[in-house]
Amino acid sequence: MSNIPCSSEVADAVASVIAHRRSIRAFNNKPIPKEILDRLVRAGIDAPSGSNWQNQRFLVISDAEEIMRIGKQRFVWPYKGANIGKVKEAHPGGILGHSAALIIVFADSRDNDRRGNGEYHIWQVLEIQNCAASIQNILLLATALGLGSCWISASDSMNFTRMFSGGSWRKMLSEYDLPLHYKLQGIVMLGYPKSKTAQGFAKGESMHGATVWQSTKRKPIDNYLVGKKSAASALAAVTFTDALLVKVYSTVILLLHRALSHIDKLIHRIEIDKYFRKL
Repeated sequence: MSNIPCSSEVADAVASVIAHRRSIRAFNNKPIPKEILDRLVRAGIDAPSGSNWQNQRFLVISDAEEIMRIGKQRFVWPYKGANIGKVKEAHPGGILGHSAALIIVFADSRDNDRRGNGEYHIWQVLEIQNCAASIQNILLLATALGLGSCWISASDSMNFTRMFSGGSWRKMLSEYDLPLHYKLQGIVMLGYPKSKTAQGFAKGESMHGATVWQSTKRKPIDNYLVGKKSAASALAAVTFTDALLVKVYSTVILLLHRALSHIDKLIHRIEIDKYFRKL
């Protein structure tokens, strides 16, 4: 594949894969070969990363019982109006439990302030952005390979909430060697789809209703394009007072963010201490 020269045909093929990527939650029982899973991880590794930190980390799980166990812990049914009691009877592992494999994505936060100048709070967002780029690469290659995939949200902020059934992801994955400086960023569920399009791509849903039922079809491009007002006229409308207020507000927000980040770290340490005391 690496020897294929860039061309309009290649661009069309890539654009087609992007356009046909869909969130797939219904799979058959066919296992995914290890070499395919390795290719998907390689795609995640090849994603861009801010400041070339390459801090994305991947845990691949293909054991059916383990996938079911994790699915029971990360149980949130993604369809509005469902009777959860009946859903749990029919789907004890939730949506994740139907997967043939999971790729769980983490950010290694240890490397996020290589400059050593105390700017971790500025670059912390790269932990999310870098892993999001990796997840998108995995989804696109999975689509190109005829697999179904779905990006499942998962993060530290979901600990001790209904998202992890009142527990934490570290407890859920306690049997794995995951350092304390790893931060959970998402889960990719994978499998061979139950249905395909005429082009051979996994066939997704036409409607989805996690919060409100709406079409999965994308709107016209004008709905997404912004910034039609010229920058010059926008800047001309900004007064000195406005600029000063923005500066003051920005400084206050920055200080509050630093304070909250410090508090968040303290809370995280307390949670970790509580967890280890329970072991």
